[in-house]
Amino acid sequence: MMIAVLMLLSVSAAFAGNSDALKAILKADSYTEAAKLVESSLGQLADNAEKATAYNKIVDLALAKYNEESAKVAIKKEADEAGMYDALDAAYTAAAECYKYDQLPNAKGKVKPKYSKVNAVRLYQLRPNLINGGGFFQGKDNKKAFKLLSYYVTSNSEPMFNEVKTDAAKDPNYLNAAFFAGYMAYMDHDWANAEKYAGMAVNDSANGANALNIMLTAMKAQLKTAADSAEFINKCKALYEKNPDNQMIFANLVDAYSQAGKATEAEQLVNTRLEREPNDFIALMVKGQFLEQHDKFQEAADALKKSLANAPEQNKLMLNATIGDCYLYHAQKRLEKVSGVLSKAAKEQFIPVYNEAIKYYEAAKALDKDGSQKAKYAARLYSCYYFVLGEKDPKTQEAKSYAGY
Repeated sequence: MMIAVLMLLSVSAAFAGNSDALKAILKADSYTEAAKLVESSLGQLADNAEKATAYNKIVDLALAKYNEESAKVAIKKEADEAGMYDALDAAYTAAAECYKYDQLPNAKGKVKPKYSKVNAVRLYQLRPNLINGGGFFQGKDNKKAFKLLSYYVTSNSEPMFNEVKTDAAKDPNYLNAAFFAGYMAYMDHDWANAEKYAGMAVNDSANGANALNIMLTAMKAQLKTAADSAEFINKCKALYEKNPDNQMIFANLVDAYSQAGKATEAEQLVNTRLEREPNDFIALMVKGQFLEQHDKFQEAADALKKSLANAPEQNKLMLNATIGDCYLYHAQKRLEKVSGVLSKAAKEQFIPVYNEAIKYYEAAKALDKDGSQKAKYAARLYSCYYFVLGEKDPKTQEAKSYAGY
């Protein structure tokens, strides 16, 4: 009986100085219950010290849930994995709030951190599991996946972990986590975070090219005003100055100039690159497109053919189709100048040009294994066969059917 009385007195003493709001939070059985109580009664807590204690209670309960489920996973017992990683998320989120209030003056005006170091140690030890959590939620809930992966990345720069953190440059998982955090944000159309985290991974040997692509795509997705476009051009210029051989940055800078109506700057950039790299397939491709826009079809075709000779496989279909366009549009422009009915002799002069167009359209068709890119060439291929062979020829009819007419 005496022991029970002493325990009761001890508990009463422990709670004696706490506000009613904090007492309720400390009695919570789960981190979700504690979090709801903190959210609804934060303004009722007496001071910064109580707020730190309240958030620390969430950390305690969230880690208890995490440890319970992770123990089941360890022995291959059925576990609530989603709940396990949700709890880890809650622990990191609450610890950040706990740290904030733990570093502020208490009711007596003194700063006496009570929980910061303990939380830093126990959470940093669990840091690799943030990557596992990101992988678990990938494709199921990209927002949650991003949040866990971003914790891994930012934990190396948050003051809370100053005493325990390792050097990011020596962390083999850092750039990989940054890339996938950016990728998860990209999948969720969270463009600002996609740009931020993918940008951290552009020098990663494994994912650098994809990270750069995500970063540039996210940057473009945020363009709304002329000022935004000007800023994007400046960012691309800065990137290009640091990476003058990077074709992706070059292509985006050219496109940015073109979209902003700066054709002169775009063409100058292309010509400068070709002076340095005469066989650069992207520069040649862009030059060909510029020439085509100015109705210089033969010159455009010549540039595009040089581009085709050095292009990666994934660009060849589009290049073949575009070369075909150059020949077709060249012929059509000349035909526009013919008055009256086209004689047989006059038609013969155009057939070699149409045959060149057919040659490249057929090459594009051969590369389009599943027919998903028909819009780039099929209708125009039919038009060419119609002119050269007539409507009733089997090749014309086949091209007509293939084009969906």
